[in-house]
Amino acid sequence: MRWRNARLGALGVGLLVLLAGAASQAQDDWEMPEEMKAKPCPAGEQRDGFGKCVPIPGAAKPAEAEKPAEPEKPAAPEKAAEPDKPAEVEKPAEPVKPAEPGEVEEIPAPAEGAAARPPLPPAPGEKAAEPAGEKPAPAPAEGAAARPPLVPPPAAQPAEVVGEKAAEGSTPEKPGAAEPETAEGEKTAEGDKAAEGDKAAEGEEEPPPPPQAFIKGELSSFIGSSKLVTKNNRIGVRLGAELVDGIFYQTFNPELDLRFGQFQFGLGVPLAIEIYDMNFENLSVGEGEEVDWTEGFGNAGRFRTEDWDEPSEYIRFIRYATWGKKEDHIFASLSQVGNNSLGHGALMRRYSANIDPNSVRVALQFDMYNDYAGFELMSNSIVDWDVFGALAFIKPLSFFLDSPIARSWSIGFTWLADRHAPVTLEKSAFGLPPVANPFYLSGENHPDSLSTSFLQGMGVDMEIKVLKTESVDLKPFVDFSFMLPGDPSGEVPLEPEWGWGFTAGLLGRFNVGQDPVHAFRLIAEFRSFTPTYLPGYFDTFYEVQKYLSNLNYADYTSHGRLPPTKFEDVFVERKGQDQRYGYYVEFNYSIVENLTLTLALEGSNADRSTNFLAHIEVPALSWLQFFASYHHRSMDGLGELFASEMGNRIIFAAVRLRVFPFLFINFQYQHTLHFSEGEEELTGDEYLDRYRYYAPAHGFFGDLEFGWEF
Repeated sequence: MRWRNARLGALGVGLLVLLAGAASQAQDDWEMPEEMKAKPCPAGEQRDGFGKCVPIPGAAKPAEAEKPAEPEKPAAPEKAAEPDKPAEVEKPAEPVKPAEPGEVEEIPAPAEGAAARPPLPPAPGEKAAEPAGEKPAPAPAEGAAARPPLVPPPAAQPAEVVGEKAAEGSTPEKPGAAEPETAEGEKTAEGDKAAEGDKAAEGEEEPPPPPQAFIKGELSSFIGSSKLVTKNNRIGVRLGAELVDGIFYQTFNPELDLRFGQFQFGLGVPLAIEIYDMNFENLSVGEGEEVDWTEGFGNAGRFRTEDWDEPSEYIRFIRYATWGKKEDHIFASLSQVGNNSLGHGALMRRYSANIDPNSVRVALQFDMYNDYAGFELMSNSIVDWDVFGALAFIKPLSFFLDSPIARSWSIGFTWLADRHAPVTLEKSAFGLPPVANPFYLSGENHPDSLSTSFLQGMGVDMEIKVLKTESVDLKPFVDFSFMLPGDPSGEVPLEPEWGWGFTAGLLGRFNVGQDPVHAFRLIAEFRSFTPTYLPGYFDTFYEVQKYLSNLNYADYTSHGRLPPTKFEDVFVERKGQDQRYGYYVEFNYSIVENLTLTLALEGSNADRSTNFLAHIEVPALSWLQFFASYHHRSMDGLGELFASEMGNRIIFAAVRLRVFPFLFINFQYQHTLHFSEGEEELTGDEYLDRYRYYAPAHGFFGDLEFGWEF
């Protein structure tokens, strides 16, 4: 019985084996349903012959496949699963499109350190990620094909923002936040915006702009200048006309302006061809003959040699070349534009080397300083350098103390000179041979000197900054200086006398606002000086007044002479007079790089010592730039400010208008002093007197410029 049962059992086992073999043979012909084909398997798995998802052979390490239930370390599966809530996302609303082969290949396999970063939450419709041990690690989740891989954030992005985005994209703190954050991460496919970070969306505020440097130094750029310099890079050719000393000229000026950071330069070659001479009264005609007006064309086509006939003018093609700005730690300038000052201006204040249009110079300035010492250098020309000077200062307490007030205390020494200061002028015998005509100075572009002197100025000064904040800078100062005239050359019976002056003043600088900055600069000075000393001796008018101290000709021609030179007026004719007391006040206001206004007034108890300055400039408009300066000197009071007599005043104005991107209109007006000749009743005897001296004259300059600003 037992044997029969054993045989029956063996027969049953054999039948089962045969049936299993037949079934396995029949599965090759089994057809998978279409709905099963449409549903993809998780990444790293494939369907077998029965439609089940099984691991792909060779896709994972054997050790990991043998222990599918053990999760990877160090990430704990329960921590990763807690915020993801697989129960909420196990049932996708719609199937996710399978990743295409190219997209799957671009997703790198997780690095070893990736375990420290929890897995990304699933995209909408994607099956929640199962514990890492149940799937082969190298293959990414299938739904991740629609979501690009994480890319490192830009280096400029703050670390806390990057960390915040990583936390939001991997393990959201709030349940249900996974889908919105994943959707934000999917925007990387539209331009990697998630990697750069949308600061506005995350509520991050823009960092505040850095504070602007304190604005100090001279706020105006064109005081004492007859020329306008554009604020842009430029190349162009100016074609126009000008009226100088009663003569019309055709002008042709190629010019170039370039800027490279703190360095900027401008080049130009001014050329002028005479068209018509309007000085008909100067044309010589016979007695009883009428002036032939066509003689005005007698020199038509003549090149204006007055622009190039002095050594200082041989390099006038350098319009300017500068590094930095005045009162920067390093400032260097070669320029026909602007003015020069040394220190607080006790000896030199706003000296202009180019007030005379017949004499153009390229002036030099070079300043350098640090927290301990510094110096300033200047010269009216890098070719003949008749006028030159230097200032050196030291801050002695800055070597020992840390107090800002103590470190700001400085002591300076100034020295400057005019190597050939005119003392007396040479006169021609024109009209009164063989006796010299007292009103006819010899010379072509400027008067010839009969006698000169080596004139020196020396001074010491101290200053201390008593208040310095982000918006206020207050600095009182004192100056004590000397004027030391040398003995005149030649056999001139003059004995000049030296003089001294004392100045106590306050310089206040104020900045208000950020964009734009409103800058104020105020100066107030009290002065006491001997009669043979003149504060700011080297001033804007010096290049003319060194020949004629003033142009009040009526005060002198009735006595049969011209006004004296500045040297003779101050150091000879004022000897023995009373002590002088005076003042100087100046107000500057600037909307930085947009508008600048300057007003200055000075005076004393000396005769004709009132001087006035008004200036405005607008450099900011893209289509318009202009400036205008008005100087009036040697007045007896402000009542003469707008008097009809124009002898001691100059006006400079310039406008630049952009009509088209390639077409500009330039216009300049000058009421300045020209060394010219003519005939006029000077002595009051109703007879015409032939003269040659500095006389006020109008000048107009206009042109069309074809070029490009950039």
